[in-house]
Amino acid sequence: MKRFFVCNSKNVGAPAKIQGILRFFRFRDSGITFQKRDRRRYYSSFFLISFDTLRGKNLISRVERNRLALAITFVLTTLSVLIGLVNISLSATTSKYSRVTGGTFFRTAPIGAALIKVEGEIHSGHSTFESTGSESILQKLRDIEQNPNIKGILIEINSPGGTVGASQEVYNELMRLRKTRKIVVSMKDMAASGGYYIASSADKIFALSGTITGSIGVIAMAPNIKGLLDRYGVKMRTYKEGKYKDSLSLFRDSTPEEDEMIQKMLSDTYNEFIQDVAKGRNQTVKSVQNLAEGRIYSGQDAFRNKLVDEIGGRKEALEELSRLCQYDGEIPLYEEEESPFDRLFMMLGSKMNSFSTERIFFREFKNSPVLVILPQAIR
Repeated sequence: MKRFFVCNSKNVGAPAKIQGILRFFRFRDSGITFQKRDRRRYYSSFFLISFDTLRGKNLISRVERNRLALAITFVLTTLSVLIGLVNISLSATTSKYSRVTGGTFFRTAPIGAALIKVEGEIHSGHSTFESTGSESILQKLRDIEQNPNIKGILIEINSPGGTVGASQEVYNELMRLRKTRKIVVSMKDMAASGGYYIASSADKIFALSGTITGSIGVIAMAPNIKGLLDRYGVKMRTYKEGKYKDSLSLFRDSTPEEDEMIQKMLSDTYNEFIQDVAKGRNQTVKSVQNLAEGRIYSGQDAFRNKLVDEIGGRKEALEELSRLCQYDGEIPLYEEEESPFDRLFMMLGSKMNSFSTERIFFREFKNSPVLVILPQAIR
């Protein structure tokens, strides 16, 4: 279940105020829904619901039952593997695609290509079921580098982007690895922002006609709840050592000097983004700038604007990778999966904690009238 931020607009008494939505550039409008008043246009992605549908414990108990069933199924599957009822092994299929359980297979894999998936939000650290951690990707790339049998890498991307640092880490490692391996990207439903950042490091990029891609830009948002606190007479005191230590504070308006400082930081990051895409795509900085500013493209538009090289899916991307690797026929493709225990811990870490947060919030607001549920994760 996706995590939501629950806001009782009756108690707040006014639309949320976001201070300093700083962005590069005009098409980068994430968060603008907090400022616009035309709900028909800007609130279409929000959920306006009556809490009558959530009253009591019916929803929560249903979610609990579903997750309990999922957990039981997973545990039984794991036990079946451990006692030998189910075997997980490497076996060639008619499509020469093999999925292998274990975290070190790429180090000793036979001749072929590696499949790496970038799914969900891109962030630092390790991957979860719902997101991709840069450290998990980097570890796989290091294993691939140690094995000369891995001739190429097919990267499947289905991601709206993520943090700049994590995307840069993966991009830099792929650019370095591109000197000794062939890399092809296959875009799925979405490969935008940080997803495109990573894709630009490939020798060739394939996208579906309906793929959403591009969004080359940078944005930062800082909510300001000073008005809400003033409404209820809550006073905040801040003690700091350093003039800018509380920049983008929740509890006061930012100063013009702070806005300028943050804007410069975003400008530097944006310019790095542009330069890296230009380098990876063998294009001029000027040509990438003309396509950037946060613009979003369909796969077909991206092909016309040379942001991607071909229209196609995994099949076409694998054929191109086989050709680049000078392999006679279709090159064997290997995907390295986490072990059953790793998956179990990932599930417990990423799912159960979010469920606890949702249950607490729904319980606290169960007697409220109409709620606006915003698609913002609670961290």
